[in-house]
Amino acid sequence: MAAGIILVPKLLDTNGNNGAKTVSDGEQDPLLAAVAKCDPVKRSTKLEKNNSVLVVDGAGEKSPNDGLSESSMTCVLDTLQVPGALSSRMYSTVHGDGQLQGDWPGFTVTWTNDKAQGLDLRVTRD
Repeated sequence: MAAGIILVPKLLDTNGNNGAKTVSDGEQDPLLAAVAKCDPVKRSTKLEKNNSVLVVDGAGEKSPNDGLSESSMTCVLDTLQVPGALSSRMYSTVHGDGQLQGDWPGFTVTWTNDKAQGLDLRVTRD
């Protein structure tokens, strides 16, 4: 009887999860959540390596319609709980700085920021 109590909820999973990996019970994976919430058409985000890497292409002045808008980029950073000091550093980076790296608990990010090309991120789950 106890086995039925444990197995039935898993068999009757009706929350639309479709086997998506979760961080813990009831909590959606932050990388998957960032894509679903901030770029639902997956035009400027891409998950790689079994959903452990998120690549984000931000919009730049040269092609403002290509890449995530600043508000959608902010959505990604907020969803991933990037510390404010790190996100400020990302936005203040300029082309001459090249590729930079930062981290926060559970994640590492590399990025470039160029006014013409936009802020581009590669977030890796540790």
